[in-house]
Amino acid sequence: MTSSLAISFRIFLQLLLGGVSLVGVAAAAEDSLRDGTAQRPLRVMLIPADTGADTTLDDFRPVFNAITRNEDLHFELRVGTSYGSVVEGLVAKRVDIAFLGPVTFLQAQKRGAAELLAVAVKEKSSSYRAAILTRAGSGIQKLEDLKQKRIALGDVNSTSSFRYPLAMIVRAGVDPVLGVSQISLTGSHSNALAALREGHVDAAGCSLHAYEKALNSHAIAPGELSVVAVSPAIPNPPLVMHPELEPTVKQRLREAFRTIHESPDVRPEMIRGYGGDQYDRFDVDFPQKQFEDAINDLDPVNPRMIATIIERAADR
Repeated sequence: MTSSLAISFRIFLQLLLGGVSLVGVAAAAEDSLRDGTAQRPLRVMLIPADTGADTTLDDFRPVFNAITRNEDLHFELRVGTSYGSVVEGLVAKRVDIAFLGPVTFLQAQKRGAAELLAVAVKEKSSSYRAAILTRAGSGIQKLEDLKQKRIALGDVNSTSSFRYPLAMIVRAGVDPVLGVSQISLTGSHSNALAALREGHVDAAGCSLHAYEKALNSHAIAPGELSVVAVSPAIPNPPLVMHPELEPTVKQRLREAFRTIHESPDVRPEMIRGYGGDQYDRFDVDFPQKQFEDAINDLDPVNPRMIATIIERAADR
C-alpha cells in the first residue's frame, strides 16, 4: 500500500469507526443549535435504512408533522449517508435531533453530543435482536461451525448487523480475523442477506427483524435460510437530542413524544421506526442503563479487531 493510499485508508477507518475524533473538522463546522421555531427549525438526521432515503423520510415525517401541529415545534428532516455521518453531525452541532443505533448513540454520547430522547415501544417491548443465518443445507448448525467459513456483515457501526454478530462469533470461540476464511462488509442488513442468498458467503449477520421482514415480503422463500443463533435483547434504536439544546426545548420535546400517540389526528400507522416498522408509542423514560448493559455485551469486539477486519475486507 503506497503512503498516500495508507493515509487515505486511515481517514476511511476513522470515518467508519465513528469513534476517532474529527475535532478539527467539527470545530470549523460548528453551528449554533436551533430552538424549534418556524424561523429556526430543529434539524433532524436519521440513520439510513435499507428501504432508501425517501422511504425513511416518509416513515418519520408523519409523527414530526403531528408534533409541529400540536406543539408548534418545527423540524427539518434529513437522512445521513451513513451511521457515522449522523454521529459527526451531532458532534459538529449541525444536527439537533437524531435517530441512531444503540452503538452510535453511545459513541455520540461519549463525545458529549447525544442525550436520550425516546425509544419506540411495540406490544410493551422496546427491544429487538440480532441473528446469524445460513443457507438451508449448508451444514452450519451452530456458531462454532463458522470456523473457516465466509461471513457477510452490514455497516461497521450497526449494532445488529455487525457488532452483535461479531460478539456472538467471538464468544463461540471463533477468531473473526484468523479463524474465518473471509468477512465481507456489505453496508446493510439487506445486502448481507443478499450475499448469503446468492452464495457469495456461508453465513450472514443482520437484525432478526430484517430477516423476518424479508420473509414476509417474499424476498426470501420459507426454508431457504435458517437461523444459526440469536442475540440477547437489544434496546430499540433511539431518538436522541443534542445535550446543549435549551432546557425548555428539551422538555417540550420529551412531552411531545410522550403523548403524541394520544393525539386525535395521529393514526397508529403514523408512528414508525427503523425500516418503516410500526410502533405503539414512544417511551421518554426508557432507562439509559439498558443501552449501557447491551453495549457491555460487545466487550469481545474491540477497536483493533474492527480495524483489522475493515483492512482485510478492503484488501480483498
